[in-house]
Amino acid sequence: MEKKGVLSTLRFIFFTVFTMALIFSAVLVTILNTYKPAVKAYLNGKFIGYFSSEQQFDEVYNDLVTEKQSIDPNVKVYLDYEPTFETSYIRDSVIADQNVYTNLRAEIKTEYTIYNVAVDGETKMTFNTQDEANKYAESLKSEVSKLNTEVKVEKVSELGEMTSIERADNILKEIVDRNKPVETPKATVKANTTTSNVKTAQTIGATSVAATGSGIWPTVNRRINCQYMGYSGHTGIDLGGAVGTAIYAYRSGTVTFAGWGSGYGLHVKVDHGNGMSTLYAHCSELLVSAGQQVSEGQIIAKIGLTGYTTGPHLHFEVRLNGVPVNPYPYIAGK
Repeated sequence: MEKKGVLSTLRFIFFTVFTMALIFSAVLVTILNTYKPAVKAYLNGKFIGYFSSEQQFDEVYNDLVTEKQSIDPNVKVYLDYEPTFETSYIRDSVIADQNVYTNLRAEIKTEYTIYNVAVDGETKMTFNTQDEANKYAESLKSEVSKLNTEVKVEKVSELGEMTSIERADNILKEIVDRNKPVETPKATVKANTTTSNVKTAQTIGATSVAATGSGIWPTVNRRINCQYMGYSGHTGIDLGGAVGTAIYAYRSGTVTFAGWGSGYGLHVKVDHGNGMSTLYAHCSELLVSAGQQVSEGQIIAKIGLTGYTTGPHLHFEVRLNGVPVNPYPYIAGK
């Protein structure tokens, strides 16, 4: 009897342990099927996200580097800190629901190298390759040697808008046209740039108009043929008028230039002080000279079609500290 009791007890213990083992195994299998091993990634103590492995972290990082290099292959991409990892077990849904690309992208640092073409200290063009910058800088130096043109290298964290080739060509032409005056052509030059036929044109309009003290409309006609920035690089407004129509000084000032310039043809520049100046282009005849003091409303030139133009008109500009601005607000209501 005693043997049977012992055997029963042992059998009970065996089946109990076996049953518990089965239950434990089932629970373990359930846990392993629900929770997966993963690593928690940190940068300088900041939690970035869960990754299936450290290798997956590297793969995500390399994808983001490629993303940056698609914008500029010369960009420097780096992290300020080495990542640290902790082993963990998490549900698959946690990895699926998180966005480690967004989290890691926010921690990635970039350093772009840009090349600025500066003219007399002012940046005119920006490129992400040195060859392009050098090409335009050398062109400016050869065309207008009096300007101080240089390429400045700059490191930036964000790559802004670069100067397109079309825009750079326009800027180059504009700078050359404005800063490389040549001698006034003689009477033998072709009709669209000569002054022999137009200098004898009768003056249309009075030889002067009443001053207001705050500026006047610069010619007789008030028809605007082309607004400010009516096309790329158009930095003034075009006022229609026949050859010989009087052009008046917008305000009193000093003539700083009176002569020929490629593009502008015969033109006059007047400094009004306090950083403001005006420019009158495509003239048929100039009636003032550099250094001369002029009064508001005084006739200084006549409308023509010299330089780059398809018909007679006055190209009128207002500049503040050398930078062209929309002239219309300055003459509206005059």
